[in-house]
Amino acid sequence: MSDEFFNKLRRTIGFDGLISTVIGALIVFLPNRSARAAAGMIGAALIAVGLFKLLSVFKRDLENGMARLGNLIVSIIYLVAGIFIFIDMQSAAISLILVVGILTGMTWLIEGLVQFTIVNRISTNKTWSIVSALVSILGGLSLLLSPVFGGLIVWTFFGASLLIVGIFKLIQYFTLKN
Repeated sequence: MSDEFFNKLRRTIGFDGLISTVIGALIVFLPNRSARAAAGMIGAALIAVGLFKLLSVFKRDLENGMARLGNLIVSIIYLVAGIFIFIDMQSAAISLILVVGILTGMTWLIEGLVQFTIVNRISTNKTWSIVSALVSILGGLSLLLSPVFGGLIVWTFFGASLLIVGIFKLIQYFTLKN
């Protein structure tokens, strides 16, 4: 491995570790503010997409009237959604955590059901497959029954994971030698 490649790799690991540690720490120690910041980034992205779509409506000469109208409506929806996020950042953050809880709960529930349906085909020892399926189903149901609380736990777990991975990458960065 060349010295130049090694130094680039080491810098990349260090940069990734630093970013992961900072974002993870913000999520763990300031979950409300970090969720608002994430919602703000989503709002800014929605506004940017809405503006670009709106500009493209006026630049396209080859589209018919219905296609232009459809693009205009979609761009207005993006813009309004982005503006609503900035109007009430606290509600947007709660909605983000709610969506995280619901989507994670649905994913776990479906994963557990799929595991139950294929348990006869995938393993010789069915006990662990059945236990895993039950845990997924129970976790999914608990998240769906209390999505805000569950979403907060998933959000905090995500932050803790980022923090731990970031710290290990920083340790790796400082211990890597030529």
